[in-house]
Amino acid sequence: MNQSSNTVQVFDTWVQGKTGTIHFDVMTTDEDTALRLAKTYLASLGEAEAFITTEECRFCHNEPLAFFSQTQQQKFTKHGGFILPMPS
Repeated sequence: MNQSSNTVQVFDTWVQGKTGTIHFDVMTTDEDTALRLAKTYLASLGEAEAFITTEECRFCHNEPLAFFSQTQQQKFTKHGGFILPMPS
């Protein structure tokens, strides 16, 4: 899917971790980047072994990048996306 740099794809993500369900959104431009960012985020939580595929990390919808903070926009530009932790 060809997306403008002004639009982010939201990947709704639900993963079973060691202590329960972890819910977060990955804001990025494509599925491969979403999975890479999700795995990095899980590792940062001490959940590097958590199972994650496109079944757990699914495209949900698009959002304008302008909806997000300057810090989030900078992460998007520098790392190809960012994570929004969500309540489980």
